[in-house]
Amino acid sequence: MTVFALLAALFLAAAIGLLAWPLAGPRRAGSLVPRAFVAAAAVAILLPLAAVLVYVQVSNWDWDAPPPTPAITAPDLQRMVGQIQEKLAREPEDPEGWKLLGRSATVLGNYALARDAFREAYTRTGGRDAEAIVGYAESLVLVDEQEIDGKAAELFEQALALAPDNPRALWYGGITAYRRGDFALAGQRWVELQNHDLPPDLRQVLAERLAALEQSQGLPAVPPEQSAAATGIELSIAIDSALGARVPPNATLFVIARRGAGGPPVAVQRRPVGAWPVSVRLSDADSMLPGITLAGGGPLTLIARISASGQPMATSGDLFGEVGHDFTSARPASITIDQIVP
Repeated sequence: MTVFALLAALFLAAAIGLLAWPLAGPRRAGSLVPRAFVAAAAVAILLPLAAVLVYVQVSNWDWDAPPPTPAITAPDLQRMVGQIQEKLAREPEDPEGWKLLGRSATVLGNYALARDAFREAYTRTGGRDAEAIVGYAESLVLVDEQEIDGKAAELFEQALALAPDNPRALWYGGITAYRRGDFALAGQRWVELQNHDLPPDLRQVLAERLAALEQSQGLPAVPPEQSAAATGIELSIAIDSALGARVPPNATLFVIARRGAGGPPVAVQRRPVGAWPVSVRLSDADSMLPGITLAGGGPLTLIARISASGQPMATSGDLFGEVGHDFTSARPASITIDQIVP
């Protein structure tokens, strides 16, 4: 496999593994905005960093050259983004450069730059490059989440018309079809997506989404083990006395349920920090996508995190605690916030 193909495969895992889960469901009071999770997913995946290194180190586009391996910091990436911009100022007709700039800007959280870069790639390829189209659509949603039902939705359809088997376009195309009520088309696209080599987390999400669609059409009944989620998870959250004084004013408490250790968020609840202990009820109403149930895929990891920034992405200095939870166990769920994000 060439370096380009490897990077493309990794970027696929980044883009559709966590990026779009919050986008399919309607906004709820107190729920998280999708762009926050888009940012978290992008920052968590190092593929765009590798892509930038390949571009900067191999300026003649020799994609078969071995990628460099040194670790990269955000300032390093920022400098390399500047180098890409300088190169594009000299060679603006290079669509691959614009796409790399778009991916790198996304990692840095500069969504407006990502949008502009992908738009250049889109324009310079005459709207005939599926990767540029999907990147442009993704960046539009990062800048304004309402675009998932506007221009971004149109672009995803355009990408599917050009590349019907494009995995990212199939994922997003399923989401946009679901949001406009075309459940049959959403299911068709997600079934097709299952034929691709997907990361386990995304395959699990797809299975849950397809199961939910089948249930909504009166097909299979909800498995018995899922009924436990109907009443939600009652949580008691306390903070270690040694960390109590480190809680910043106006901090935000995020309560997150993940599928296993390090898995994708299944449900999230956001609330202001108050007196301790805190009682929280996490239910399917807090799920990241409609139809995904807390009890539908095995044990969970429950996390309580105090954020000074108010953003769901963990940052250095945040206080947190976590505990495993299994619906087959009758034990109550309780979390003690006793750790600090490095």
